[in-house]
Amino acid sequence: MTEHRHIVVVNDNPEFLELMAELLHSENYAATVIDGDRDNAVDLVRAAEPDCLIIDLRGGGGELHGWDVIQEIRRDPKLSELPTLICSGDTRALAQLAEDLVDKPRVSVIEKPFNIDELFAKLDALLEREPA
Repeated sequence: MTEHRHIVVVNDNPEFLELMAELLHSENYAATVIDGDRDNAVDLVRAAEPDCLIIDLRGGGGELHGWDVIQEIRRDPKLSELPTLICSGDTRALAQLAEDLVDKPRVSVIEKPFNIDELFAKLDALLEREPA
């Protein structure tokens, strides 16, 4: 099923990070979790060399910090088409970004709360696509 793909999860909630690491490991994914509030989150994502990124849209301060991280990562030529799953409970922000997301290759969205089957279906779909 999975080929030990490496998934990086960026979120400001330690419990969410721990849960995601357990879920990913249970499905034979390699997982790295990163505190999204860290100033060097982008550098940590780059260093991890992920096959896919799961990131929360918002940071602890309430701003769209996750979106800023995505934009920075996508500016890196090596990561410009990194499969990315944006997760957020902020449906208004997701709706506002919908137009920007259309232009982003290999990006999917999942709304919190989500179920595990939905998470892995979206993740598998992102990883099955080949870069353009």
